[in-house]
Amino acid sequence: MFNEEILNRKQLCEKLNISSALFYKMLQNGLPYRQLDEHSRKYYVFDEVETWLINNGFKKKTTWQQ
Repeated sequence: MFNEEILNRKQLCEKLNISSALFYKMLQNGLPYRQLDEHSRKYYVFDEVETWLINNGFKKKTTWQQ
């Protein structure tokens, strides 16, 4: 838990080099996130997101694409 790279939405979009529109599409399709409680902000563990992308058929080019 303490060695995980934790990112907010903006940081994740920058690291993956994706647009906000693509991010929200991925979120609707099950992109993993964590929250402390139902009213707190979402945050993203990069390793979990990367595994999800690979398992859902995305390939890394200059940006992540399906």
